[in-house]
Amino acid sequence: MAKSFKLIIITTEKTVYDAEVTSIIAPGDMGYLGILADHAPLITSLTTGNLKITDSHGSISNMTLSGGFLEVLKNTVTILADAIS
Repeated sequence: MAKSFKLIIITTEKTVYDAEVTSIIAPGDMGYLGILADHAPLITSLTTGNLKITDSHGSISNMTLSGGFLEVLKNTVTILADAIS
């Protein structure tokens, strides 16, 4: 079983997602970036694109992100999204 980490996605209106996941692929300004458990600390800006989330049960979700910021710190990934659907 893959190690998991906490993913929190927040917009200006509400918390959109708050759960344990095993991986995400996010649209960074310089290209897509993948995040797994125990990733090094990171802060980066995000651009418009597809956010792919694999949860701890292996289910894959896709969301459309229109910019924001991503922070990785102590096995928690926080995404501050301009808008997400």
